[in-house]
Amino acid sequence: MKNIAIGVLLASLLVACASDEPPVGDLKKRGRAAGVPVSAAVDSAPGASVAVDTLSGQNGVSQTSQSTRASDQEAAAAKAAIEEAALAAARAVEVQNAELEAARVAAAKAAAEEAALAAARAAEVQNAELEAARVAAAKAAAEEAALAAARAAEVHSAELEAARVAAAKAAAEEAALAAARAAEVHSAELEAAKAAAAQAAADAAAAREAASAAAAREAANAAKVAAELEAAKAAAAQAAAEASAAREAANVSAAREVANAAKVAAELEAVKASAAQAAAEASAAREAANVSAAQNAAKANAARDAAKAAIAREVVAEDSLGIPGSLLAKRSIYYPIDMDAVPEQDKRTVQAHAKYLAEHPNRLVRLEGHADERGSSEYNLALGQRRADGVKKVLLVGGAKEGQIESVSYGEEKPMSTAHNEAAWSQNRRTDLNYNVK
Repeated sequence: MKNIAIGVLLASLLVACASDEPPVGDLKKRGRAAGVPVSAAVDSAPGASVAVDTLSGQNGVSQTSQSTRASDQEAAAAKAAIEEAALAAARAVEVQNAELEAARVAAAKAAAEEAALAAARAAEVQNAELEAARVAAAKAAAEEAALAAARAAEVHSAELEAARVAAAKAAAEEAALAAARAAEVHSAELEAAKAAAAQAAADAAAAREAASAAAAREAANAAKVAAELEAAKAAAAQAAAEASAAREAANVSAAREVANAAKVAAELEAVKASAAQAAAEASAAREAANVSAAQNAAKANAARDAAKAAIAREVVAEDSLGIPGSLLAKRSIYYPIDMDAVPEQDKRTVQAHAKYLAEHPNRLVRLEGHADERGSSEYNLALGQRRADGVKKVLLVGGAKEGQIESVSYGEEKPMSTAHNEAAWSQNRRTDLNYNVK
């Protein structure tokens, strides 16, 4: 009996190892992986909103015939934009319907393939386990028969008969046990297949629900597009009404112009009637005008002479900026390393420029601060700005106006010398006074 039990146990283990199949849940995941997602259609046609924006700008209609023709052209353009938006919306709905139908077909196909695959594998597992149980039962029966024959040769006939009865009983029990286990395995696999089929049906129902929801959303989007199209049509009708009103206003304006022309003609007759009286008065006025003209000519000559003198002074002042050796001819202030205050030896130069700016309020100057290449870019920019601002303060104290001065910093970006020694660095630590700004 012990050998029979051990044989049955080994057979069961072999059957379990032979049926190493992926679980039903993995099959379901594979089935769902074959599905095609349904892409949502465009919520609204972009052309419709563009048409609405275009039509909303037509409120300012001129009261002339030329503006009326422009309004008609704009209304035609708006109508073309509305038709283009409607065509785009119809195409979007067609694309959406095609994608929805493809998604439904893919979902149904995946569900059917998953159910068929689960049923086939369940049947294969059941048949394999039944066959293994039969083989184990036959093997156990053969081993028990051989054991009984060996014992029959050694023991008494009575004991042999008892052994046969026991062997038959054990074989029957073992066969019943194997059959019961096979039935249990079969039932479990069958239940698993049923559960997988139910899950596949549920997944298919969920896919149908999702497709229905997508269809509802697309229907809502189509309704939204239709509403926007209606709004665009209403806006177009409003624009047409405004164009008609503009034409009416133009007609009224034309009638008003005709009435004004008649009024002007009447006033012209009145003017002609009074022309004779005006002629006499004009003669007296001419006499007075001659006297006044002589006076004005004298004043004009004096004004021309004053303007010429002012221009001459400006020319002299402009030339004074370029006189070699003068303080105004010096346009750069140089600094020791890391210093931003105007050096003592250059203060007279800056004060001379301040006096020049005070005497010529129309002149402008730009103060450009610089630094040598040593130090970070941020530090050199800040140092150049402090140098330019220091010169600006001296100019303001000397009488220059705030509006005449602009101060900027170039840091190390515009060196006067590109060498890398102290002589070059001393030329790059400077503030330039540039009068050539516009």
